[in-house]
Amino acid sequence: MRLLFELSKEHTTLPTAEVLASLIAEGIDASVINSNEDVLLVETETNDDGIKQLAERLAFTFMIDELLFCCPATIDEILQNAQNHQLSSEGSLAIRCKNRSTHIDSEHLIDQLGDIYTKNRQVNLTNPDIELRAVITDSVAYLGIKKAGIDTSYFQQRRGHLRPFLSPITLHPKIARAMVNLSQVKKQQTLLDPFCGTGGILLEAGLLGVNILGSDIEQKMIDGSQKNLDFYHLKNYRLYCADIGNVARYAAAVDAIATDFPYARSTTTKGEQLTRLYNRAFETISQVLKKKRYAVVGLSNEDIATIGEQYLSVVAIYPVKSHRSLTRYFVVYKKD
Repeated sequence: MRLLFELSKEHTTLPTAEVLASLIAEGIDASVINSNEDVLLVETETNDDGIKQLAERLAFTFMIDELLFCCPATIDEILQNAQNHQLSSEGSLAIRCKNRSTHIDSEHLIDQLGDIYTKNRQVNLTNPDIELRAVITDSVAYLGIKKAGIDTSYFQQRRGHLRPFLSPITLHPKIARAMVNLSQVKKQQTLLDPFCGTGGILLEAGLLGVNILGSDIEQKMIDGSQKNLDFYHLKNYRLYCADIGNVARYAAAVDAIATDFPYARSTTTKGEQLTRLYNRAFETISQVLKKKRYAVVGLSNEDIATIGEQYLSVVAIYPVKSHRSLTRYFVVYKKD
């Protein structure tokens, strides 16, 4: 089948990268047919269970649809293709439209599609058996059947100020989840965060059924992480108060690493010069990470990525604006 991922557009490349990494993590073979800021279209043989597992992972996707057709984004082309792609399933129907074009009227399009698809079929806008979704960009129109939706409000409900323990620097849960997904970690595998802070990355990994290890140089952060993980009823974790150079004592041969490096605004480095700290951190990461596996590292400056290249290979860099004065760079590394 062809699956259409409706992307959030909060970032230009991160949503697509997250989907592709999650497909690998879930063991789903897929080939990319089309990719842009609005959608990712892939060919895959996965089933409904596989789609459900994907939906439970993703942070920067709104919907996953089974594609009926795509065509140039004009009313005539859409309606002509709709006539040639009838629905095979019985049941009630609702038609929705995500319109990112500047020249098509959503209500008019829904009415016209309704004339084609609702003949001898009940319309149910609240709880339909089939939800037909039109995604319209300026150049291409996609029509598909909803297979799964992602409720991103769950990420909002896990924001830092809603947890028992808060630090001034806390990643948004959606970013933390995307970092976990970019690491391609699978359920029951082990992910390490060697600068775990308040435990936000560990939390997102733990909620996916990943075994989690966290360390931090400050005992108060370890205590706070434990409060946060316990608050969300996670049991599959181990935490250690340790300098980055001693992490290998507690975490040898991990399947994935996701971490946000300290950058000394509101974090503690115990007076250590940052370049030296980062060198030691990358050295430790290269020691404990299994071969052919991935580490996703948050950096305050893109130039710092070159330090990691002494130990690991850079796969991709994703800049994410945190607020007006700060851009974080999330770098995916691979151990060769």
